[in-house]
Amino acid sequence: MPRRTAAEKAAARNRVITDRTTVITRYTRGDSLKAIARTYDVHAPWLAARLTRWGVPVRTHAHATSHTHVHRDSDTGAVTGIRCPDLRCRRARPMTS
Repeated sequence: MPRRTAAEKAAARNRVITDRTTVITRYTRGDSLKAIARTYDVHAPWLAARLTRWGVPVRTHAHATSHTHVHRDSDTGAVTGIRCPDLRCRRARPMTS
């Protein structure tokens, strides 16, 4: 896959800036940063920085160690997996010994 040129990257970023209202609306309604970035063909970290510059609070993803939604073995009570508390995420991480 060929790399994008600087002009192509700039054009993609300019589309985000031009569609500022739409981008902010989508993000505040719950669309993920990655989904919006894919739509505009920009990197998610760049988009997060742009939203921050525009004064939009960027959501953070909780680290696995801070999750309170755990799966436990019914017999021993041992933690067998951790699930992200964000309902849109559905990410689960199995625990290994």
